Amino acid sequence: MDILWTAFAFGLLGSAHCVGMCGPIAVALPGSRDFMRSYVTGRIFYNLGRTVTYMLLGGVLGVMGLGIWLAGYQQALSVITGSGIVLVTLVTWNRTWIPGGSVFSGIAGRFEHMMRPLMQHNSQPGMFLIGVLNGFLPCGLVYIALAAALASGSLFGGMAYMGLFGIGTLPVMFLMAVSPGLLSGNWHLRLQKAIPWLALLVGALLILRGLSLGIPFISPDLAGNGSCH
Repeated sequence: MDILWTAFAFGLLGSAHCVGMCGPIAVALPGSRDFMRSYVTGRIFYNLGRTVTYMLLGGVLGVMGLGIWLAGYQQALSVITGSGIVLVTLVTWNRTWIPGGSVFSGIAGRFEHMMRPLMQHNSQPGMFLIGVLNGFLPCGLVYIALAAALASGSLFGGMAYMGLFGIGTLPVMFLMAVSPGLLSGNWHLRLQKAIPWLALLVGALLILRGLSLGIPFISPDLAGNGSCH
């Protein structure tokens, strides 16, 4: 997939959003700094759990996209997905990147309820499961990334895109979990302003990709070779 690089950039910039949405969970993770090795390892497992969930979701969307590709609608899928990302980004430009409504609030509440027993035990498997559940929490930013994973049209492409997205969020989320004081200030608010611009870029690249203009890396000839770039 020729826009994989945007996944890491989207995750890195998007981590500014994660500080506000998932930061409280990261800060509340169990463990004592008196046992630093276990403390740090647990937070690594937590972030790995989030990334694994993102990859699984990306794989599912990638397989769905594959079915559309095999049906001969790969160009339409890319254009429609890109247009959807652009539209959603413009509509929600100055709003929070989390869907509202009682349905999504109810889903988030259920996953948070499932995390509570795990929060009471400081174990690496427990930290990993907290991360796995955290990855399922409703998040508009993740949905944008999943849309790009859908357009990949393959299991590997979808998993790779979401894996790189998850890796991009790791630096900030790890620092948040280990030492929240290091991330004080309004830096994340400034960084968050770049998220819609990157989303627009991803959407535009998907549209160009679907138009199949024969431009290497930007708009490859999908119709001519019938392969996924």
